[in-house]
Amino acid sequence: MPSTSTLIPYEISGYELTLRVGDDAFKPTRTTQKLANAADLPSGMSVLDLGCGVAPLAICAALKGAAPVYALDVMATACEYARENVERAGVADKVTVLCGDLFEPVEGVKFDIIINDVSGIADRVARLSPWYPEPIPTGGTDGANVVLRVLSEAPEHLNPGGCLYFATSTLSDVDRIVNHARSIYGNRLERLASVRFPFSPELIEAIDELEVLRDEGVISFESRRSRHIWTLDLFRASVDWV
Repeated sequence: MPSTSTLIPYEISGYELTLRVGDDAFKPTRTTQKLANAADLPSGMSVLDLGCGVAPLAICAALKGAAPVYALDVMATACEYARENVERAGVADKVTVLCGDLFEPVEGVKFDIIINDVSGIADRVARLSPWYPEPIPTGGTDGANVVLRVLSEAPEHLNPGGCLYFATSTLSDVDRIVNHARSIYGNRLERLASVRFPFSPELIEAIDELEVLRDEGVISFESRRSRHIWTLDLFRASVDWV
């Protein structure tokens, strides 16, 4: 079945963008907006948008004056949309879009800032939710696998004093992710913000299955009467070595 795409308005960190999105690429979410608001993106800094999707974070960084900006995604279709969106936003001279697995396309390259927006949702939750088209890879059984790789590999791609911004969701094994981050970054790991969201209608319909995952320790969420709430935490992890 051929994919369909459309142009949508999208606000991010005060910028009003028009983005090409499709049913075969990850669409920007509230997590993307929260990451943009949390990240300090000084003019002149080099930035890597990892798991860029259709590139709203990369465009936002470039509009704020970051350069050069690299946008990476494992999905070829997402990269096609990203290139079109970068052109439309007028930042093609600052943003390079590359396709590949995590840091593979920028081997040997270092950045001042890395913003990680790759999957951090347990596989079953992702497939139940409206966020993940079928072709898009998820974060594994407990949602932690890809984020753990990013945390481990990011220091090799950061300049001295550089930092990694990333998010965790309680719709994954948060403890596993945060403990791994602390083992690498120690006291240079900072929680910047915490945001709570109600379940989407699709997740509410699958609440019995999600409660089983919670009982198994794969995910966690709050239940208050008929309301179910998951939490997004935003982190900055810094390096200070040469």
